Amino acid sequence: MVLSDMQFRALYPDELEAWLDHVSHVFSASRQYFSNHWHNDPWKDVEGIRVAVDDGKIVSTVRVFIRKMFLHGEPITVGGIGEVSTRSEYRKRGLATQLLQDSIQFMEDRNIAISMLHGSQRIYSLEGWESVPRYYAKKPLLGRKQQTWHIRPADFQDSNEVTQLASLYNTYSRKFNGTFVRDDMAYWTDWVQTESPQAWIAERDGTIEGYVSVRSRDGELGVKEFAVSEELFAQDKGTAFFDVLLSEVIAQMGEESLVVEYPAPIADGFNVPNVQPYGSTMYRIIQPDAFPPHLKEERTNGLPEFLHNQSVALAQDIESHHIFWQTDGF
Repeated sequence: MVLSDMQFRALYPDELEAWLDHVSHVFSASRQYFSNHWHNDPWKDVEGIRVAVDDGKIVSTVRVFIRKMFLHGEPITVGGIGEVSTRSEYRKRGLATQLLQDSIQFMEDRNIAISMLHGSQRIYSLEGWESVPRYYAKKPLLGRKQQTWHIRPADFQDSNEVTQLASLYNTYSRKFNGTFVRDDMAYWTDWVQTESPQAWIAERDGTIEGYVSVRSRDGELGVKEFAVSEELFAQDKGTAFFDVLLSEVIAQMGEESLVVEYPAPIADGFNVPNVQPYGSTMYRIIQPDAFPPHLKEERTNGLPEFLHNQSVALAQDIESHHIFWQTDGF
């Protein structure tokens, strides 16, 4: 292993196009996908793109996405690890490991409380990330129209509508652990609109009472995110509304029925016959002192239990409160 001539550093601003060339070369996703993740991110920081450079060429990279997430109802700072990529001819030289260590130092310098990533590879566990399962439910729903709500596609160009969506999201998503805080409206109008183009709202008397973002694939309808008003949540945790909303979405899509896959902590997920772990999120504590004092006291039984459980005020008597909305994927 010869790394003596390799540079490990942050990306220079004038190297952004070269970096986009690199990640689109290594991954199968389009260049536009990575460009969107950069340009639509209101918290982007070029210092968070860590690169290995050999003779002026980017050969490996790790990006830290700066975010906040809800944990026991509190927003904490989080560094999302994404776009880990090494050119094939440079693999097995320890470049990704070095860049992960570099990313940890970057997050420590930014006083970030916790890091998260999506994956399960051994390289991450060796550097201190711990896997926490996410649970998904599946059930069939018939396409069926109703009269209570006006259900239609969301309009991200309407600032009042986006404000209502953001308010619903904030109140509902803080009931879970791992959901991201969305406290910049540009994130809604740029990132959310791009990543969740199939967003549907349920409106009554001019008020949005809930919404869902979906993606259709292989004869199934996947729920990317969901939110419901406090009034409807108080009735049955939003279970009846969830079924009505998804049934009308299916009908408006012109389908008789579809199997719906959704995070098990929402609606009636843990009560349906088909519930299973689906992937995992890995977490690593970066700066323990960056946690609010009461969260430091509660974090005594390890990260999985901490993420699956919830504060007494927000607990819903379900198996897990751990969710990551796919809209926020990186």
